[in-house]
Amino acid sequence: MFLKKRHLEILKLMKDVSKREELKSKLPEEFEVRIAELFILGFIEISGGDITFTDVGRRMLELIDKIPIEEIPDVYINSEIIKIMELLDKTGYVPESWNSLLLERYLADSEGLTEVGKEILNIYRESHPVVYLTPDILNFVKGMPKIGLYDELITYKNTKKQGDNILNALQAMRLLSISPTTEAGKAFATTVALKEVLKIASMVPKLTRALILRKEDFDAMRRGDFSEEMVDSGFCEKGEITALGQSMLNTYSEIGKTYQEITPVYVLEEEITVLKTIEIIKEKYETNPEVLPTYKEIRKRSGIEDLGEILHTLEFKELIRREVIKNKDTYWMTEFGEKIKDLGTVTTDGMKAITYPEHNDTPIAEWVLKGKEENVVDRGITDKGSFLLKFTRSIKRKPYLTKYDISALINMPVKRYIHRDELVELIQKHVGGEEEAIIKALNEAESKGLIRELQNKMLILTELGEGVKKAVEMGKVQELLSTKFAITPTTFNILLAIYNNRKEFDRVWREKSEIGAHKENEIILLAKLLPLTIDEIKKSLVILKNVGLIGKKGLTDAGVKLVESYLNFWRGMNT
Repeated sequence: MFLKKRHLEILKLMKDVSKREELKSKLPEEFEVRIAELFILGFIEISGGDITFTDVGRRMLELIDKIPIEEIPDVYINSEIIKIMELLDKTGYVPESWNSLLLERYLADSEGLTEVGKEILNIYRESHPVVYLTPDILNFVKGMPKIGLYDELITYKNTKKQGDNILNALQAMRLLSISPTTEAGKAFATTVALKEVLKIASMVPKLTRALILRKEDFDAMRRGDFSEEMVDSGFCEKGEITALGQSMLNTYSEIGKTYQEITPVYVLEEEITVLKTIEIIKEKYETNPEVLPTYKEIRKRSGIEDLGEILHTLEFKELIRREVIKNKDTYWMTEFGEKIKDLGTVTTDGMKAITYPEHNDTPIAEWVLKGKEENVVDRGITDKGSFLLKFTRSIKRKPYLTKYDISALINMPVKRYIHRDELVELIQKHVGGEEEAIIKALNEAESKGLIRELQNKMLILTELGEGVKKAVEMGKVQELLSTKFAITPTTFNILLAIYNNRKEFDRVWREKSEIGAHKENEIILLAKLLPLTIDEIKKSLVILKNVGLIGKKGLTDAGVKLVESYLNFWRGMNT
């Protein structure tokens, strides 16, 4: 959305004047450009010499008298202001510097969004812009950077004719979004709909007219009702929609569309080291089967002391798989692991530079800088970034909960936002730790799918996070906190195997006698179902019982809740 003071002045004058020339004579400055932008916004219709309000335009008109036009900045609404309003509306908090932008526009006060602010946000959410593609706009978007720092966009804009007006039009059409200012500056990203616009640009390299699609045109084309203007524009031919027409329809459909949020992913330097170590051991194994990628062998060759933690992070991201060979637990790279080892590291923040635009949201400058540093962003998404997007969308994350994860889950409210600084303080009081380590853990918790952090540092539990929080609180919390590797992919796989084979395990628990703390057939059955040694299974069962996820006759309610939370999470990946 994009509104300048002059747009409001034109709308106010239109209460009494509907003739184009009369309007222009009273407000000649920038008139033609601003009228075109009001048309793009869907606020007005232009027919010959008449300009009339649309329904959404009338809604905007009703607000005009409540806005002190003389006092507001020249640019009243743009994508940056909309994002700040959305964050304030959603979380109840934005930084003071962002809030001041709303205050000076009379969009917010000390209580939050004003009535004007709320209605403008509603208009934004309930309206749809016109697709309005001129030769200049198509020429502009072909070469523009798609994700980056705002300065890069301005530098590019300054090389193009009508650059300022095109940026305004792109925001009005919701093809471009600009982030609020943070310590690192501003960032920008194009939206998903721009991918269709780029297809259109390649179809009409010598365009001499504007390509326009309004809602009524969109509905008519889908009905197969083609006007002469649609034929002249090349949208249809011989009673059929052309490739150009289909791309125009797709563009209209994609604008403002809500997409499922993409969980980012992180890859640590130690993980790369372990993957490369496994590769070396694998090569030796091919000529000497006695050399296996066991915990001991990987630790010896990699030099990583806390190898267990790294193996768990690799396993929860499906970068390695386990296999029992010669009665030993061994670790092998998956297909994803083979590729990731050569790509290098990435942080959660760096990934958010590319995941946010994929669901029509705007990354902040800090994320974009990280993305550039980690080579997932250049002028758009790099090859590395594209692969990581495919990777993070494909994997079925399994739980690996550290003490910081568990503390965060316990301290976070349900369905309510909390500021990161407040949560860090709560975690420090709960389990101790340095601020930097806790922030790193929270970033990783986001990549685990447990929480989401927005541009204003407000955090909320995801649906998965809510389920895991409940499971943790139903279990033995102190034991979960004090046991280093309580909930891991390995222990979870045991819970999942028991859950999926309940009848068999119920029979085992009912019929067979115990060996020590466990029943013989229970362990044998798990060994048949999972690529784990007997010793690993016994050790994991002790842990699961101690932390309250397994009881005397199967999974506890906490164990069931944990498993079902992840099953629901995986099902949601495919919707």
